[in-house]
Amino acid sequence: MNALRCLAVAMICLFSFIAGGCDNSEEHAQTSAEQKVLKVGFEGMTVPCNWTQDTDIHGAVRIQGSKQFLCGFEIDYMKRLCELAGYKLEAYKFDWDGMLMAVATGKVDCAVSMIVPTPDRKLSIDFTVPYYYGETVGLAQKDSAYAAAKSVAELRGARVTSMLNTLWYTEQIDRLPNVEKLPALENVPALVVALQSGKADMILLDRPTAEAIVIANPDLRILPFSGEGSFNISKEETACAIALPKGNAELQKMLESAMSKISKSDVDEMIRDACRNQPLTKLP
Repeated sequence: MNALRCLAVAMICLFSFIAGGCDNSEEHAQTSAEQKVLKVGFEGMTVPCNWTQDTDIHGAVRIQGSKQFLCGFEIDYMKRLCELAGYKLEAYKFDWDGMLMAVATGKVDCAVSMIVPTPDRKLSIDFTVPYYYGETVGLAQKDSAYAAAKSVAELRGARVTSMLNTLWYTEQIDRLPNVEKLPALENVPALVVALQSGKADMILLDRPTAEAIVIANPDLRILPFSGEGSFNISKEETACAIALPKGNAELQKMLESAMSKISKSDVDEMIRDACRNQPLTKLP
């Protein structure tokens, strides 16, 4: 009788163990299936920060609603951030104005594309702390009359442009004395075409983008400005931050907590990798 009682107790324990194991596995599967998603907008046209390609090579991520992929420094940065914060990254591609509008209207959770948190932008969207400080530089053809200019004073008469609705165009070109300000262009490839076709003498961009362009287009060069040749008045206007909808303090706190775990050396390595992995072909 005692033997039968012991056998029954053992069977109950075994059943409980198996049932408990099944419950834990089910709970784990449910947790995995319900992983939080971070919808991130990108401009997708700025090498080496974020560009569009046809394969997932170099860790590219698929654009939602598309067969194409996004790759680059900021893609790697957001992948790392999402990993640290426990989120799954969903990437969306917009033109520049559409990207900022998508943030303001909550179509995406945030956007990353070398966005400077200017006072005007802060009226409609919020920003995290900066993840990168990007120096603005000038880019010209090597055989240009302005290629050897060492200060803004030597740019007299130059035809200059940059990208639509960026600080480069709205403010920094205006600091150049005696230059002709051309209409703004929609994206970086269009800027490169304008420069190489002779329609513009110089374009303004952040240094990582300019360096990547020079790798792909050896006929161009970054102007060797220093001191008085700088386009930047303060460190704040070189800051690049993650844009997010107004009033989402919880999201901002989460992003900034993850950002604090990504070091400057990590960021520099991501930029170096992006410059190496960029599509080494002429921009269209």
